[in-house]
Amino acid sequence: MKIVITDDHDIIREGLKKVLSGHEGITVAGEAASIAELEKLLESIDVDFVLLDISLPDKSGMDFVADIKKRYPDIKVLLFSIYPEEKFAKRVINMGADGYLSKSAKPHEIIEAINKINNGGKYLRTEVIEELFLRPSRLGGDISHDLLSNREFEVLRLIAKGNKLTEIAESLNLSINTIASYKSRILEKLKLKTTAELIRYAIDNNLIEKF
Repeated sequence: MKIVITDDHDIIREGLKKVLSGHEGITVAGEAASIAELEKLLESIDVDFVLLDISLPDKSGMDFVADIKKRYPDIKVLLFSIYPEEKFAKRVINMGADGYLSKSAKPHEIIEAINKINNGGKYLRTEVIEELFLRPSRLGGDISHDLLSNREFEVLRLIAKGNKLTEIAESLNLSINTIASYKSRILEKLKLKTTAELIRYAIDNNLIEKF
């Protein structure tokens, strides 16, 4: 199994390589620090599996999952992030990812996740499955941002991280008017009025990093 590790932090990539090394049948075929680098690797080498961080400097890993699955349907994708699993796991699975794992996971959990996905399954930690699907009431019922479409959710995060609408439009290959419409719908669905309130909402709900 040829794996590509995608993360913009050298120490994370080195740590993952150390975890994966020595496991029979697993080969780290390449590393990428951005989506642009990952795209070049996928075009130039045979890849079976991608370990993909959500937060990358040029584009969200979460937003790139659909592109991978469309262009390389046989490649398995495990998203990993500092973000709480209960905030993102269900959404990324719905977007086509084969699993989600927190960066706080223990080494044996990473290997377990890769093996399960490689054998045709989906991977979420048992505790996360119970919280999301078996005991949803413990999460306080419906969460407002769960009402957002995948694109709206991504625009929410990009705005909350300080990106201008023009920058978001360029990164997503959409018009500025389309992004402005997304923003209006997001504010309406979340019952917010200003960009400042949107940013505060994202921070309070652990949807972006706290700087």
